[in-house]
Amino acid sequence: MKIIRHHWHEVQRPDCWTLYPIGDVHLGNAACDERMFRAAVQRIADDDRALWIGMGDYCDFINMSDPRFCAESLSPWVKMAHLVDLAGAQKDRFLDIVEPIAGKCLGLVEGNHERSINKYYERNIYSNIVTGIKERGGFDADTALAFGYSGWLMLHFYRSEKRTRGSLIRIYLHHGFVGGKLAGAKALNMQRILWNHECDLAVMGHSHNSAVQIEAVERVKGNRIEQEHRIGMFGGTFMSGAGYAEVKGYFPLPLTQPHVLLRPGAKEHRDRIRVVS
Repeated sequence: MKIIRHHWHEVQRPDCWTLYPIGDVHLGNAACDERMFRAAVQRIADDDRALWIGMGDYCDFINMSDPRFCAESLSPWVKMAHLVDLAGAQKDRFLDIVEPIAGKCLGLVEGNHERSINKYYERNIYSNIVTGIKERGGFDADTALAFGYSGWLMLHFYRSEKRTRGSLIRIYLHHGFVGGKLAGAKALNMQRILWNHECDLAVMGHSHNSAVQIEAVERVKGNRIEQEHRIGMFGGTFMSGAGYAEVKGYFPLPLTQPHVLLRPGAKEHRDRIRVVS
């Protein structure tokens, strides 16, 4: 778990940024909607105020010797020559697609598919992706982009260069750990995260859904009792319900690309974040 900070200056009250979570792409799997993925990248590239965070499971990363391997699950673009280094081919294709937005990346979370190939095949593909984003985005080699499996993204917005007045948006990120067919377990775990983490926004992936959840904690400020709103969101997926989801009998989930509108200059704290699904 790492903390990554970003700073903006000369921020005016009407200024608005759009933050996209990009995760659970599963590029290389036949169920991945690559057209939708490319469209999301283009949308970010076309918007000067768009930013993105990587939420893990960028590709399938399932080698031929992996017990999970199924030839029928491979994307049509995977050819015989790619099987020599299937993970490498998927990683290169992912980096080629996101190259136009590499410089807009605020950080990258590691997913269970990246962790599994490192654990069982000693292939740190997550590190390769982080390095590739840095190279294609023009970042310095020592720029912090890797959160690990979870982390904190701290966004600082200042009215001037002196950093005397400003606001902070605290975002907790976790690739995710919740499964199951129904929404109940996912909602309960998100509720626990929001109650256990002093964040303005929590983003979680892995479960391929795109729900939004709002909780509140009560506190005393001076002689007033007030509530602090906390928003939780699931980052969605670019993968349809075909393949292993079909075999396990998972319910179909909508292919959505939720995103977050950030208005750090809003007068009310609760108005600084709005999730659009």
